[in-house]
Amino acid sequence: MLYPVLHRLEKQDLIESYLSTAETGRERKYYRLKKSGTKALAEHKSQWLLVHNTLQQLWENNPCLT
Repeated sequence: MLYPVLHRLEKQDLIESYLSTAETGRERKYYRLKKSGTKALAEHKSQWLLVHNTLQQLWENNPCLT
């Protein structure tokens, strides 16, 4: 489930991958955010915080929902 998401993010140019040798000697693939990925993350985080805060206010102000 994780790898299709990573591949999609890579195709969207939000992350990049690179190969490196781990301490065990095996070659591993690592991923890191690109500048465009950091910007997209900030935008999505802002949207989710808005949804979260709205729902939290609804729950706190409506005793029927708790």
